[in-house]
Amino acid sequence: MERGMTADQVLKALWRRKVLVGAIVLGAFAVGAAIVLSQQSVYEATAVMRVQPQRPTEEMVQRTVSELVEQRLLTVRQELMARPVLQKAIEEMNLYPDIVSERGMEAAVNRMRKDITVRVEGESAFELTYAHTDPNVAAQVANRLPQLFAEQALKTRQEQAVRATKLFEDEVTSLSKSVTEWERKIAQFKVDHIGELPEQLEMNMRGLERVGALLQTKSEELRVAEARRSELARARNTADSEAGRLEAAEHTLTQDLVAARSSWTADHPEVKRLNQELTAMREKRKDAEGRQWAERQERARVADLIVSIQKEIDGLHQQATSYQERLDRTPKWAHELGVLQRDYEIARTKYQSVVSRRVEAELAQDLEVKSAESLFHTVSPAGVPVAAARPDRMSGLLIAFLLSLGLGALTGVVLEMRDDSIRNTQELRERLPLPVLAVVPNMQGKAEKRVLMPTTAGRNGVASPSSSESPLN
Repeated sequence: MERGMTADQVLKALWRRKVLVGAIVLGAFAVGAAIVLSQQSVYEATAVMRVQPQRPTEEMVQRTVSELVEQRLLTVRQELMARPVLQKAIEEMNLYPDIVSERGMEAAVNRMRKDITVRVEGESAFELTYAHTDPNVAAQVANRLPQLFAEQALKTRQEQAVRATKLFEDEVTSLSKSVTEWERKIAQFKVDHIGELPEQLEMNMRGLERVGALLQTKSEELRVAEARRSELARARNTADSEAGRLEAAEHTLTQDLVAARSSWTADHPEVKRLNQELTAMREKRKDAEGRQWAERQERARVADLIVSIQKEIDGLHQQATSYQERLDRTPKWAHELGVLQRDYEIARTKYQSVVSRRVEAELAQDLEVKSAESLFHTVSPAGVPVAAARPDRMSGLLIAFLLSLGLGALTGVVLEMRDDSIRNTQELRERLPLPVLAVVPNMQGKAEKRVLMPTTAGRNGVASPSSSESPLN
């Protein structure tokens, strides 16, 4: 039967069972103390790292690594807990050899994660704490892990810079070929349409004006030559008539001279006169024939001149037509050339931009290499811990003692609550529905029994004896 108990009853019950409670307390405390004292000492070493701001700033050199080193602090715990860093530390310092040999590297990495604590301090520093049973190993690992993180971060940044530089180099090569191809197309286009290009428009217009002026000059020369030919044509008839008349007169004089010679001697005045007239007539005829021949030569020259001028005029007309056709086709070629040059300018601008970015990427890559040593600074290296961080044996012993006390008290209370013995009158009255008539006193030094005679109350209040007995201590 279970019942409630007051504090006084609990204390009395524990006192009555002090031997049992003491034994339980001592036994439980001994077990707890053995557990606390058997735990292995664990030492913690802490190192503090600070990230230096990058120099020079982006206003001076455009960086190809977009992530700032300070931003890596946001994920420093994940990166320090990453397998590559921890595995490298385990292999380098031969940590957890038993776990590695029995359960593999993954189990050792998981165990090391439990032994590491990372806290970000402020905006540019972080604190790493490593726990190990050997204080020297704890200090070595605490100092080495930030270095591995820094090496990994710098390696990643340098790889990003190299990839960016390589990307720009590949793009420059590709764009260089594109620009060269566009230049070849433009050069071939200018060769195919030479004389009709937009930059030759003014030259063609001036050429057309020059040809127009020459046409006017040659037309005037042609008009003058044709007028001269007409004049020579009119003079030809007159010259022909004079030469014929003089030739006829000379023939007549020759006949008269022959007749006079047949009639007179050579010294005859008539014969002399006819000889003189015939000689003068011959001179006139020769002179007329000379003029006639000169006029024929002039007419031939004028005819040749007219033909030559006409050919020149025809050539000038062809030139004018050619110039005009060039001028007419220039807008069409200007449009096509403009399209080619626009695409070429786009490719060239892109090429120049990429070349500039490649130069900046190369500078950024050099800066990443040169500034690698100054990016991470050890503010406080981890020292060899003197005292163990855990377990706290004094607190453990105190907790073991309190738990043993609680266990002893709980055992005594439970036993008391399950004990049905009646030890005093108050318990008797509480547990039995019958009134108590008398109490047999405790006989000092004798083994005896006190018998309580409960009575059953009648109508007149007289008690009757009962046959049941209850022993009292």
